[in-house]
Amino acid sequence: MGTLPTEIRRLLDDCELFVSEVLQDEVLGGKAQETRNVLLNNFRIVHIKHPNEFPFPPLGFRDDDGSSLGPSAQSDDASDYQDDGDFGDIPAVTVQDLSNILKQGHLEKKRRDHSFFGSEWQKRWCVLNNSIFYYFGSDKDKQQKGSFYIIDYAVQLASNLRKDSRRNCCFEFFCSGRRSFQFTANSPQEAREWVDQINFVLRDLRSTSIPCDEDEEQEEEEEETYDDVDTSKPGGGSEAGEVGEEDEDIYEVLPEAQVVQEAG
Repeated sequence: MGTLPTEIRRLLDDCELFVSEVLQDEVLGGKAQETRNVLLNNFRIVHIKHPNEFPFPPLGFRDDDGSSLGPSAQSDDASDYQDDGDFGDIPAVTVQDLSNILKQGHLEKKRRDHSFFGSEWQKRWCVLNNSIFYYFGSDKDKQQKGSFYIIDYAVQLASNLRKDSRRNCCFEFFCSGRRSFQFTANSPQEAREWVDQINFVLRDLRSTSIPCDEDEEQEEEEEETYDDVDTSKPGGGSEAGEVGEEDEDIYEVLPEAQVVQEAG
């Protein structure tokens, strides 16, 4: 059995969740209950025969015999992995190893492709440093579940992401042609604080030059003026020399004129 595509694995996870969890609370007829037991057994066999491609889910829920099957968490985690390649460029890191942390805290992240039975929002420990936004399952995780460079993104409050009482607590990263990221804070004020901090970092990242001080600009202008004056001096000297030569010609002529007058 080759590596399962993510979509197929997610479908199998959802089917197992439905058979094991949802049908457990239903009153089933004899035939339906028998079919459910057969399907549960088949899932166990597939897990045992193909542990790499279709591993047992983490411990969590039980079938009606009390045996642990574990919740289908693969589809939940799969939504965290990105298709834009950014995470591949960012090394795996723990929260404790991060530097230049500008803001961090719990947020709920909207799943990209949530399953029919799974929750649409996931609690995540989010960290913003001077160029990257990280999200972890908790602040004790060995590595991030996802991360992305924020330089190409814009961020804004987004009240249209939810319809419940927390609709004013949401904000969104968005960029044309790339995946968007949606988050919910604990309060509208906290959401605004996240947006303000992210925008502050973005402005810093996008500033291409440091503005000069007015005094420095004035000094530069004065230096340029002095340079112009200095460069004009050689020209001025030559003009003075030409005038001097003309004066010498005049003084040379005058004695001759005087001699002529005296002779006359």
